[in-house]
Formats: sequence, structure tokens, C-alpha cells
Amino acid sequence: MKKGIHKPLLPVFLLALLMCCVFHASAQQTIGNIKGQITDTDGNALPGASVQVKGTTQGVSTNTAGNFELQGIKAGSHTLVINYMGYTALEVPVEVTGGKTVVKDFKMSSKATNLSTVTVSSVMEGQQKALNQQRNADNIKQVVSADVMGRFPDLNVAESMQRLPGVTIGRNSSGEGSTVQLRGTPGNFTNINVNGEQIMGTGENGERNATLDLIPTNVLSSMEVVKSLTPDLDGDAIAGAINMKSPTATSLKTKLSVDAGLGYNGLRKKSNGIGNLAVGKRFFQDEANPNGRLGIMLTGSYYRTTNGYDEVNAQVWQKKDFEDGKGEIYFPTDVRYLFVENQRTRTGASATIDYNFSPVTSIVANIMYSDRDNDITRYRKRTRMQTSRTDMNEDGEFVTTRGRSYNEVKAATEDNMNINYNLQGETQIGRVKLDAGVFYSNSKFENRANTFNFITGNIPLTIRDISSDYLLATGTDWQNDASLFTYNTIERDYWNTEGKNFVAKLNAQIPYKIGNNAAIFKAGAKVKRMHNQRYKLPNTIVSSYTGDAAAGKLTNFSGLTQVDDHLLDGNMNFGLGVDRDKTINYFNENENLDNGIFTQDASGTRISQDAYYYDAVETVTAGYLMNRIQFNRVMLLAGLRVERTSVDYKGNIITQDADELWESTTLTQKKNSYTRFLPNIQAKYDLTKSSLIRGGLTFGYSRPNFVDLVPGRIVSILNETITDGNPELKPAFSTNLDLMAEKYLSNLGILSAGIFYKKIDKFQYNSVTTLNGNEFEGADKYANWRYYQILNGNTANVYGLELNAQANLTFLPGFLKGFTVFANYTYSHSNADAQFRKDLRLPGQATHTANASLAYSLKGFTIQGNLNYNGSYIVSLGEDAETDVIRDARTQIDANASYQISKRFTIYVEAQNLTNAPQRAYFGQKNRIYEKQFYSYWGRAGVKFRM
Repeated sequence: MKKGIHKPLLPVFLLALLMCCVFHASAQQTIGNIKGQITDTDGNALPGASVQVKGTTQGVSTNTAGNFELQGIKAGSHTLVINYMGYTALEVPVEVTGGKTVVKDFKMSSKATNLSTVTVSSVMEGQQKALNQQRNADNIKQVVSADVMGRFPDLNVAESMQRLPGVTIGRNSSGEGSTVQLRGTPGNFTNINVNGEQIMGTGENGERNATLDLIPTNVLSSMEVVKSLTPDLDGDAIAGAINMKSPTATSLKTKLSVDAGLGYNGLRKKSNGIGNLAVGKRFFQDEANPNGRLGIMLTGSYYRTTNGYDEVNAQVWQKKDFEDGKGEIYFPTDVRYLFVENQRTRTGASATIDYNFSPVTSIVANIMYSDRDNDITRYRKRTRMQTSRTDMNEDGEFVTTRGRSYNEVKAATEDNMNINYNLQGETQIGRVKLDAGVFYSNSKFENRANTFNFITGNIPLTIRDISSDYLLATGTDWQNDASLFTYNTIERDYWNTEGKNFVAKLNAQIPYKIGNNAAIFKAGAKVKRMHNQRYKLPNTIVSSYTGDAAAGKLTNFSGLTQVDDHLLDGNMNFGLGVDRDKTINYFNENENLDNGIFTQDASGTRISQDAYYYDAVETVTAGYLMNRIQFNRVMLLAGLRVERTSVDYKGNIITQDADELWESTTLTQKKNSYTRFLPNIQAKYDLTKSSLIRGGLTFGYSRPNFVDLVPGRIVSILNETITDGNPELKPAFSTNLDLMAEKYLSNLGILSAGIFYKKIDKFQYNSVTTLNGNEFEGADKYANWRYYQILNGNTANVYGLELNAQANLTFLPGFLKGFTVFANYTYSHSNADAQFRKDLRLPGQATHTANASLAYSLKGFTIQGNLNYNGSYIVSLGEDAETDVIRDARTQIDANASYQISKRFTIYVEAQNLTNAPQRAYFGQKNRIYEKQFYSYWGRAGVKFRM
């Protein structure tokens, strides 16, 4: 590491050291600590419970394991006041001895029986935990406990996140939620964390944000959506952070839960199965550790399904004047139809061991593993009508005599893996509490895809309606006539992406008083090294069929005469498919034989491999100071975080000759560094015990996606385009204002309303221009070609409103007491100016998102209906609004029901996407389809056991 990297952080570290020395020197034996755990009468941890020393402003809230620690308590007799929504408050005496830590555990009694005889604990328990943690947080965040996750039929983290205000999700190619975007900002503006530290994205396009369909919800204890960062959190997250927490053992009693279920996928008419296990226990109870010295917690999850999707897409539209008096219009040159079947297996596991060496010294070790395997068969057909060779006839039909059609089969496997190791410890020296940790995360995506393509010669094609979602070319029976097609191209596309993150950190905090007001000073330092790379394997090839035309006819490789007669929700038939096994076997038998049947395209293979490569390393050194003061009703938090980033990116510059053949590959490297100063001010004002207002002024930044920073170049002769990486891209920098009002209801609910504003400088956008010939060395050879590059914009403004309501309607008469309502709505608006475009909407910004859920419970039976609405948003920016790709609005309806047949056993049934809502995108205007996918419905039924 360069010597200069530490200079901007030196004042931070020196001031932190000075403060620690001053406070440590002033430590007296008249000061002690109180430590313990808050549980219910069954020994279940109560996270987010408020623990306060009566008559003072000294107080804390319990962590996810129900543990708390009060530091710097004056020796003598005190009374602790303990509050937890939904439970009877406690006031208990405690005797504190100077220089020692007294350990006390407390049990609280639930008020659930007083709330309603018809509302069962399974509906309310999750709300209690989540709302208590949210109520006592210093910043703005939403908490989703494991119990809340269990209320919905969601199997992965992204699906659970979609239920929260301000969250927009993207779906993968099988309909499951996958990516998450917060508050109308791009995906790379959100950090994805496990136990407080970032995991790396492994997307093919170099995205920073990890896909969350990889991680099953059942291996977690809770999730947080942090919307206003505090100085002790990583600053490179303009939108905020999603933090997934692994569970720890909380009770001396063995806690065991087992779920098992079977289900069905409506699209592919195949079964699915799920199994989850969690077991935890604490050991070695003694007087100093009434809840045990050692805790062991194990979880496991397994899910297998056969799903898929049907798709139509038209991702290339070109302008032409068809001389019909309407001027230039966009015409779809390439229409594709897909039938995809996928066997998906998702597994997850976590193991956590914690040990208390003394009341003030402990250590926690955790490992969490997630894996998602896909085994994919894809049948795809294409029709191509080049715009320049397509005309309009007198009937208003678009016709060509030189169309083409393709019939393909693809066999692929995808293995996406993430593993995280986390070791943290804490101790206390005098009044100074120290905690330190190391974290290592490794994410890897391995793709092994083989695509086999058959092609026609020139054929007549006609399209009557280009504004339809179901574009269909007629004029030749390309759907069923195998004699039209000949073996053409084979692509073996084997690639890996891999991301690693290593973190080491140290924090110190000291309690003190300003007058009679309790305060905490905190300081810390962190170093993290992120390494992301993408590459293709040497056995990646592009090969062509060069054998006898008659032997290569599709008639020799025909599969099903009708792959699917109900494609795209019954809007078309797929027709004849390629026999997957026969086609693959024929290639494998002849690939390495010198018989002229297959010829490898050496140039295409080299370009495919070299253009894909990048290697990016980022080293971040950070330090912070933070001070928190609790007045009677007001909490003030202020601090400064400084982050120094050093980057080292490698990529390839590829040149091709006039025949589009590979000419040369040059490895390029770019190094850079920058420093960001991030002030932070936040406040919380308690209007009453149940009402409060939060506000904050924070600053953050977000780095561009890896692939956009790589100093590489891709030249396409046929398309006359050049795509450049941009190592000069600057991180986006944001000023954030937040204001939130919250009202917590006595029957375990919440009403909240918040507004937010982000001023984002140097946001990134996709620039598409025409080359003049002086943009880079050698550009004169490509004059008038299209030039693609990610650039920094000027300023973007994002405004938003969030409304949230959760209520158990226990005030209603009779059987109506059993209803529970959950609803939220987010409005966001953005306005951005770039070099070539003004008044842009930021990619990922949906104007409207909403969730609604209505549940009813009676004597152990619960039924619930859920609605999720994602408004439309820009997926990618084009040259102008006419060429933007926009994801259309989508509404999904889910339902679930359960019946608690005994204290330990519950049976359940769940169903998702009941209305077969498609995912749709369009090209600039709604009547120009870009992509449409159907997934049908899926669900399961099973049994849960709890002990």
C-alpha cells in the first residue's frame, strides 16, 4: 500500500487515540457495568427491547440475541426500566459495584392474550421483534425478523425485501425476485451485506450488487434495510444498505425447528420440494454467565424446483421511412421466441459459535454458505428482417424476400455460490469497550453453456402488426418445416466471475456524561480489499458446420414436433424443436476429427475470450469518529467518516481487420486513488412513548460497476459499433436529507410517513454518440460509427415519500378482531442532467411502488392475501427517450394459509403469482415490445415443527 494512502486518515486516528487515552485515564472504580439478556417466559430472545436506568438518560436496546450492556453506571443501587412492545414493562432493582460487571437476565410476559382472543402469536410475534428493533434504532431503517419473513410465501431474500417501503426488485429468468434497488436509485448504489460486511456481486455484466435469489431466508435471523447510514457504516452506499444477519443461540433449552413441504410449478407442470432445519442451544451456565458461556446455532435449507419461462423479445429496433406518409418509424429487425425449462436447486447453511470468556470478553465465529444451481434447457427461434431490405406493401404489411430464421437449442448449467467467514470479538479495558473483527467473503458464478444453431437461407417473411406484444412473421412455415434449416453455428460459452472481499476492523467506544446527559464517543478504523474478476475458460469456442448440407439438415436432428402449443400464455405455438441429445452427440463425435464437418472459428473464439476479461482490485482504508448524546427526549448523533480508495483495473483492447477478424489483443492497466470525507448528523425526538420523529443529513458515494471501469475496447465491424470501458469514471457523490415520523400502536402496529431527498453528483449513464474520428488514437478509421461508453453525468435530484401502516384490528367488534393489515406506498421522482441529455429519469427509479397484505386469524387458523406492485422504471438509457429500455409496471398476487394443530405442529399452504403476471419491457414506447416473460404460478404445502 502506498505511504500516501494513510495521510488523509491520520488526523482521524490521532484524535480517536487521544480521546481514548483521556477517557481511560479518567476511569474510576466508582463506575461499573450491567450486562444481561431479555427473553420471554419460554426463553425466546427479545431483540430491540429498551433497557434504561431509571431517572437518567442512560439506556440501550438489546441486539438480535436479546443481549444488552450498560456501561459507565455509577456504583450503587439502581432501577432498570425494561420495555418491549406487546409485553408488560419491568422495573427491577440492580446493585452495581465499582470496577465490575454485574450480569442479570430478565424474563418478560406477553400481553398477547389481552390484545385479542382471536389473534394468534404466529401473526404478531414477528411484528413485535421487528418493530421493537426499528423503534429503538438511532437511524432510519426497516427490520424484517425471521418471523416476519415466515408470514409471507417468500423463499429468498429479494422476495422478502419487496414487502418493504422504498424497495424495487428485479426478477430473474424464472420469475423469482433477484436484484434489489432502493429509493429510486441504480442497483450499484445499494450495499449488500452479511453480518455488516459487503458481499461481492458476480453478475455477468460486472454489477457490484449481489443477486439475492441465491440466499434462502431460512438461514437468517433477520434482515435490515438501512436508509440513513451512520458514520460507523461503510460510506459507499448512496441508497443505503441491506444487512442479512445470521442467527445465534439464545436459550439454555434446545430450540429446534423443522419445515418440510412439497409443491407444484404451473408453467412446466413439475413438482418442487423444500426442507429447512434450525437447531440451537447454550451450554455451561454459571453465576457469571446465567445464560451459558457457549452457544451453538446450526441452520440448513434445501429447495428444488423445475421452473422456467416463456418469452418473446425484440431487442433490436431500427429507424426507416417506409414512404407511407408517417415519416421514420422504428422497425423490429430481430424477433425471438423462447421456451425455457430449468431445474433449480438452492441450498444454504450457517453455523455460529459464540463463547463468553468473562462478562466483558466474548467471541463469535460464523460461517454462512449459499448455493444456487440451474440446469437449463432452452429452445429458441428467431426471425430476422433487415430494415434496409424490408418494405411496406399496399396492405400496410412489412415484407421482405430476404428474411432469415434460426432454430436453436441451448444446454447450460449455472452454479452461483457465496460463502462468508466472520470472526468478531469484544472486551473492555477500564471504561473503553473494544471490538474487532475479520471477515472474508467469496462469491463465484460458473456458467457452462452450449448453444447449437440451425439457420435457413433467404426466405420471404411478413409482419402485419409491429405494435403487438406477440410479433409474428409469416410467409414461410419456419415454425414447423425442418427442411428449411441447416446446422450452422456452435458456441461453447464457458465463463466464470468471482468476487472476494477481505475486511479487518477495530472499534472503540467510551461512555461519558455531558451534565446529566448520557453520551457515547465511538471511533474506529477498517481496511477492506475487494477483488472482482471475469474471464472465459480456454475451452470456450465458436465453431461452424462446414460439412455436407444434406447431412446437416434439421430433418436429421428434429425433436418434438410441438415443443409447446400454449406458449406465451396461449398466444402462440412454438412448433418444431431441435433434438437436444442428438445434436450435442453429433458435435461431440466430430468436434476433434479432421473430417471437415466442423471448423473452429479461431478469430471469433479469440475475440470472445479476450473481450470478456477484466480484473479489478479496490483497497479501501477508512476511519471514523462518532458521538451520540441522549438528552431527555432528544438523541443527537454526529460524526465524520473518511474513506480512501485505491484501484487497479486490468482489461483488453482488441483490434480487428476489415474482415472483422481478430488482429491483436493488448492488456491495459489503470491505477487510481481518491478520498471521500463524509460528515453525518442525525437526530431522534420522542414526542411520546409511542411517537417519534427522526431526521438526518448524511453524505455518501457509490462506485461504478466493475465492467464500466475496465480499460477495454470491443469493436464490432458488422454493426459498426465500438464499446469502450472508462477507467476515468468518478464515483457518484450524494447529499441526503431524511425526515421520518413514526407512531407505534398499542396493538403491535405502526403508522409512519417519511420524505427523502438525494442530490447526486457525477452519476453514471450510458452514452451513445457518433464518432468524429478524434476521440482516441485510431478513431479516424471508425468515423461515423456508433460509440458506446459509460460517462459521468452532472447532477441528479431524487425526491421521495414513504408511507407505512401495520395494524392488528383488535379494536373492531366480534370476529373482526382477527384482521391484520399491512400496507406501504412509496413515491419517488428523479431529474438528472447529462452531457447529451437533459431531464432524465434515473435507471431503476420507479415512480410508484406499493404492498398490501390482509390477514385473518381465528383459533390457530390464519389466512393471508398479499399484493406487490412495482411501477415502471428505466432498465437502460439509450441515445434518447425513444431508445430507452423501460421495465413495465407489474402487480403480483400471492396467498398463504396455516393452521396450528398443536403447540409444536403447524400445517401450511402457499401460492405465488396467482394471476400469472408477466414481466414486460418496452423500447421507448409501450407499443414497441422489447421483452415479455411468463412464469405462471407456483406454490407448496407442508408442515412446520417447533420445539
